Amino acid sequence: MALIRWLGHATFHIELDGWSILVDPWITNPASPYRSVDEFVKDYSKIDLIIVTHDHGDHVGEAVELLKRYPSAKIAALYELANNVAKEAGATERAIPTNIGGPVRLGGLTLVFTTADHSSTVAHPSGVVIIGKNASIYHAGDTGLFAEMAFIGELYKPTVALLPIGGHFTMGPVEAAKAVELIKPRYVIPMHYNTFDVIKADPAEFERLVKERGLDTKVIVLKPGEKWEVPT
Repeated sequence: MALIRWLGHATFHIELDGWSILVDPWITNPASPYRSVDEFVKDYSKIDLIIVTHDHGDHVGEAVELLKRYPSAKIAALYELANNVAKEAGATERAIPTNIGGPVRLGGLTLVFTTADHSSTVAHPSGVVIIGKNASIYHAGDTGLFAEMAFIGELYKPTVALLPIGGHFTMGPVEAAKAVELIKPRYVIPMHYNTFDVIKADPAEFERLVKERGLDTKVIVLKPGEKWEVPT
């Protein structure tokens, strides 16, 4: 089973092959159903893995606090970022420092960190493909459109792509629809939009643009806090 819950902005909780995973854990973002980590912890007794795509505050979020609250959770990110976050949390032994390009095998789960066309201060910005037995989920991180997205689609065949559509800092709906054409996932979930005025976007426009390209990909529009089970 694969279950995806969008918590607003770029934050997702993913259940995949028995793993409880947080990606870009800004738990208290303005669109999130949670106003504190305490509220989140009441709903989730276990987090196995925290993934951070880059070092901007709206993506690192509460990673440090969450590592402290979940003493068995590991942090996976590009080398310098994983080490920095883990050190700040006093959890250096739980860091999984990696880099762009090759598989990271975690006992039944595989991560592949991909490039992202964006900025950062510590380490390169990234996306990540989370590969399990039941699904392959590509979280693009913050990124503009880049042609090598076609390689991500070809090599890892994502079941689901999580793509930013808010514009200004990332792709907008037009660019994200082209990204869908390059990646060819079965499903796509838009993210990183409507958190702030500067990234206002209409997911219905994104869905329309995907359909206009004649793609088979189904657009899944979630409300913050909503869960969706990936069909098998």
